[in-house]
Amino acid sequence: MVTAIRSSLEEKIAQYEQTGSRGVDFLLSCIGKDGVVADAGRPRFGYYRVPWALAISGETGAAARVLDWVERDCMDGDGRIHGGVDWDPEPNKTTNTYAETCIAYGAMLLRRFDIARKTMSVAREFQDQSTGGVFMTRGETGPNGRQLLFPTCQYGMTATIAGDLPSAIAVGAWLERLWNAQPELPDRLYTIWTADRGLATEVPDGENRRHYVNEASDIWQYHYNGGIAAACLAHIYMATGEERWITLARKFQQFSMDTIDGQFQTKQVCKSAWGSGLISLACGDHTYLPWLLKMGDWFTEEQEADGRWSNTPNLDPNPPLAHQIEVSAEFVVHMDTLIESVSAIAASTARSR
Repeated sequence: MVTAIRSSLEEKIAQYEQTGSRGVDFLLSCIGKDGVVADAGRPRFGYYRVPWALAISGETGAAARVLDWVERDCMDGDGRIHGGVDWDPEPNKTTNTYAETCIAYGAMLLRRFDIARKTMSVAREFQDQSTGGVFMTRGETGPNGRQLLFPTCQYGMTATIAGDLPSAIAVGAWLERLWNAQPELPDRLYTIWTADRGLATEVPDGENRRHYVNEASDIWQYHYNGGIAAACLAHIYMATGEERWITLARKFQQFSMDTIDGQFQTKQVCKSAWGSGLISLACGDHTYLPWLLKMGDWFTEEQEADGRWSNTPNLDPNPPLAHQIEVSAEFVVHMDTLIESVSAIAASTARSR
């Protein structure tokens, strides 16, 4: 029985490795010898995960070339990412420090600590020191400034890998307060906090409701919140060893997994592989295996013939190449975590014979 399980897992791992490799090949086909990524120069810089994705895939030469291009042409001397165009607040209205913190993560993996230091110094400007949250936009700070879950979580992960544990732990505390203030779990997860008013449960007129609340029973939501929160908290747990963070990570991940199965019609479900994979790795937890296999099969089925992935058609019906590169880089990152976690489970199964 154990031998059959291990053999089945090895087949899945081989399949997922092929999926990941095809995604990497697509990314490599979009990178020039000078590191410039195809279809660049858009108002929102979406190539923040390309160095990260290539670094973990062993393509360090290509990763370094892209990172060099980002430093040369896409960021100011102080570390602010602009993508080679004038900063436009409209397409960046919810991402704020996301590009800087993702570039910093990849830079740490590539040992470009100088780039990570610069970009994280910019990101640090937008972490509320009283709450630990990251402001949703660059135009609003202070007590009434909205702090949004997903850029806060990426900040926490990058702060962890960069060794800035006080900032990472502050993010963990922000997530803890956010979770404890939730009034309608498991039906919905509210994702915005302000220092002055706490959890935002009302959506102002004209705002995108999906940035404020993740409805578990609605297919067309941004179903990344539970997964990225779990991934962030798993980072903090592994760096500190404090059980409170992995306990909270499990709660956010459970919200993700209990969400309507129709969430798999949206590409935003992708981060659930991140959360479950990192919890599994951190705790040697095999209970997430069925979910990881479901996620791995989904990544494989959703991949296009040349190795790319596209965003949710409902959100991005005619995606330009830039958007496909952005999504593909992220999916390569999540496939790497998934492969590692399933491989660890397979190895543990082999040892138990």
